[in-house]
Amino acid sequence: MDNKRDGASSIPLPQITAVERCAEVRSFDAFIREQYRSLVQFLRRRTATEQDAEDAAQESMTKLLRYRESEPATAWKQLLYRIAVNVAHDQFRVAHTHCSRDHVALDGHDIADHEYSPEERAEYEQQVARLTQAILALPPKCQRVYLLKRVHGMSRAQIAARCGISVKTVEKHLATALAFLKRKVGDSSADTL
Repeated sequence: MDNKRDGASSIPLPQITAVERCAEVRSFDAFIREQYRSLVQFLRRRTATEQDAEDAAQESMTKLLRYRESEPATAWKQLLYRIAVNVAHDQFRVAHTHCSRDHVALDGHDIADHEYSPEERAEYEQQVARLTQAILALPPKCQRVYLLKRVHGMSRAQIAARCGISVKTVEKHLATALAFLKRKVGDSSADTL
């Protein structure tokens, strides 16, 4: 492995013997055993239950394993507690976002699958295409009134004011448009758009 700092092109890394590795592992294991109870107590003040504190302690110690070789033993305690605070915050965030009084338990309830089959999707797209063609085939005044009502949700009075016509004329254009669309597409499609 090349180390490019300070202009050195290649510095051999010292080899760790099996004896040194065993001593390092024993040292880390002893550190974990020493810290466990106090870490759980520390986390108990930051978590909802004793079980959450123990879970957070286990997760923190597991995450500390990543730093066992890269950090000196003197830094382990501070690092462990920093990790533990982050784990406790993560637990709180997850619990807060997944638990709400507004949620309803779904145990024992069937959940409908809203995924449409390819045939249903194709049928729907064909129906929308037919309806679009039928709307485009409407006389211009009927088309405008129909779209203002169905797409923009305007009231008859608003449409009348916008188009400069009477409410009665708006109703006439809507009736004409609906009758035309029902003839071209069918009852259910005309009412949806």
